[in-house]
Formats: sequence, structure tokens, C-alpha cells
Amino acid sequence: MKEYGIRGTATIYQWLNHFKMFGIQGLENNLRKTFYDYSYKMKVIRWRLEHKASFPVTARHFQIKNPAVIWDWEKELLQGRLNSSKGRLSKMTKSKSPKTLKQLQEENEFLRVRVAYLEKLDALIQKKQQSQTKRKPK
Repeated sequence: MKEYGIRGTATIYQWLNHFKMFGIQGLENNLRKTFYDYSYKMKVIRWRLEHKASFPVTARHFQIKNPAVIWDWEKELLQGRLNSSKGRLSKMTKSKSPKTLKQLQEENEFLRVRVAYLEKLDALIQKKQQSQTKRKPK
């Protein structure tokens, strides 16, 4: 670490994890951004919620280098910004034609996962509030 000017061990551990997951290619500085389609993002989020897994465990399971990416997807899902549009230009060139069956199914799946996520979040908040009220002396 001293020889290469690395200040903390987190970088070393990250490199080690990337090497274990992806081999030597995991250590290459790949400046290209990986794009995941909507259905894959939903699959990852659904798996994480069903297995009550942490972001790093989920990232390892799906071989995603950065666990924060999954957190971003979930945040976008809660904010209603995670959608099935293909690419960035499609937002600008969106036609006003009726939705196809596939689009409706994807939208339905999005809403189901969002509701499940919000229900779990609400349950956690209620549980936390109940535990706090039990601890307070009267």
C-alpha cells in the first residue's frame, strides 16, 4: 500500500473481490459503462427483496461490480423513475401510440415490485415505531 500510495484497505478489498468474481478482467479499468435492461434490473431487485439480501451479496450473486448500482435502481424504482424505456433518446422520441401488451406487462411488473417494496418499507417503519414506543418509560 505504501509503495503505490494506497491510503486505505477498502481499495485492496475491492480489487480482491473483483478478481474473485471476474478474474483478471475484473481488475482492468474498464471506462465503458455497462447498461442493464429494465427486466434485468427488476429481476435483481426482486431477488434481493425475496432473499432479504444485502446490496453486496446481491451484487456478488448477479456479478455486478458495484453494489451501489442496485441501490440506485431501487431508489429510482421508489421515485417512479425506473422505467422500461430503451436508451436515452426514446424519452424524446416517444410516440403517443397505444401501449403494447409487452409494455403493459412490464409496467404491471414494475408496479407490483414497487408496491411490494413500499409495503416492506412501511412494515419496517411500523416495527421500528412500535419498538420505540415500547422502550419509552411512561
